[in-house]
Amino acid sequence: MLTETTGRTPQDLAAELTGIKAVDDWPSVWSGPPQSGSAEFDAWCGRYGWEPLTFDRQLRVRTPSGGKWTFYDRAGGMWSPLANLVHYTWQLKAETAAENSAVFDTAAATWPEFLGAAVAVLGTPTWTGSWDSVDFPDPPHPSYWAGRDQRMLNREPYRFAYWAPEAGVPGLPFITLTQTVTFPTWTADMAGGSAVSLEIRPPADTKAHQ
Repeated sequence: MLTETTGRTPQDLAAELTGIKAVDDWPSVWSGPPQSGSAEFDAWCGRYGWEPLTFDRQLRVRTPSGGKWTFYDRAGGMWSPLANLVHYTWQLKAETAAENSAVFDTAAATWPEFLGAAVAVLGTPTWTGSWDSVDFPDPPHPSYWAGRDQRMLNREPYRFAYWAPEAGVPGLPFITLTQTVTFPTWTADMAGGSAVSLEIRPPADTKAHQ
C-alpha cells in the first residue's frame, strides 16, 4: 500500500509559510545560529519559536506549527552562514513496484492542493510548471534548482513553483515548492515514491552565494 510519512497537510504548509512570512530579520537568519548551548543560540532560535531538535552537522528545528526544518549551512556542519532551509511537507512511498502507477496518480492529485495552499499565503508564483515545460526558468544561481540538461535527464524538479523576493528589503528569500518523483517509480521492478518540499534560500546576490 502507499504510505504518506510526514502526516502533514496543505493546511500545515500554509501555517509554515505564514511563519516564514513573519520573519522580520532575514540577514540575521542567513548569518546562521550561534554556538549551540549558548544564551545567544537560545535567543536566536527563540525569536521565531524554533525548537532545536538535533545538532548533528546541521541544525534541525520544530516550528510553532509543528513542521520540521533542516537548516543547511554553506560548509556542511559548520553552522553558518546558512545556505538554505528545507521542509518536507509530503512524502509518499510505495510498498511494491505494482503501486508505481498509483504513485503518479496520487502525486498529480496532491500537487494542486499544496500549491494552492502556498498561493493562499504567498500569492501568485513568479513561475510554476513541470519539468518538461518549454519556458522552465533558469535558476538565478546554480544551486537553486537543476539546470536544463540535468532536469531533462532526471525529470527533477518534476513539478515546481517559485516566488522571487520583492526588491528593496534586505535578505528576503527565494521560496521554492518542489515535487519530485524517485527514479524507481518509472521502473517495473522497484517500489517508487514522491515528495513535496519547501525550500527557502537567500537572495542570489548575497555573499552566501558569491
